[in-house]
Parts: sequence; structure tokens; C-alpha cells
Amino acid sequence: MVQDALVLLIRKTDQLRDPEAYLLSTLRFRCRMYWRTRRRQRHLSVESDLLEALAQPQSPEQESAALRHDLDRLLAALPPRPRRLVRLRYGLGYTAREVAARTGLTPDAVRQRSTYARGLFTRQAARLDLP
Repeated sequence: MVQDALVLLIRKTDQLRDPEAYLLSTLRFRCRMYWRTRRRQRHLSVESDLLEALAQPQSPEQESAALRHDLDRLLAALPPRPRRLVRLRYGLGYTAREVAARTGLTPDAVRQRSTYARGLFTRQAARLDLP
């Protein structure tokens, strides 16, 4: 990241009034983007593990009931709007367009809020120490 920021600084040196401020802001931005990407990847890996656990149809009835109980507990801990979005998108299987039609949002907003809701769901599962 430092090398990339320095290369950008060298390319734009003649256009800059304050190269030091440019370097610091560019490096800060690149670090922020790096950590956001890492956090998103971590959430996606936890989410995929959770979805794989849910997708095992050969699980015994008792394990399935315990899993439903854990999922209900996770959903109950979410705020109302993300909870509704998770239920519509992943519980009932609606597409982003269908959810948008029901909630009055745009499909892009539904996708963005779905990502946010999945992140909340994942953090909640990690906090409650669920598989």
C-alpha cells in the first residue's frame, strides 16, 4: 500500500500543492479500503460456513430443530428493518426486485442493505458463539 501511494505521489508531484498531505490522505484511504475488503471477506467466509451448515438436508430432526431455534434467536437480536430484509431475501427467497417492490426501496438499495444485514447477522452469530 505504501508503494502504491508513493507511485501515485511521484506521478502527480507537479500537480500537487501539498505532497505530504496528499501522501497521507492517499495512504489513509488505501488502508481503509484494504481493511474494509478484509472485513467483508471475513464476513463472507463466516456466512458461507453458516449457509453450508443450513444446507445439509440429511441432518437429524433434533439438530434441525436446534438450528431453527438458533436462527430464530439470531433474527430476534437484529433490529427490525434488517430482520425484515433477512426474512424476505433469505427466509422467503425473494429477489432484490421483489423486495424493492414490497418495501419501496430501489433494488440497489436492497442489495446494499442486504449486505449490511448479513454483516449484522454474522457478527451476531459470532457474538453468540454459534456455529
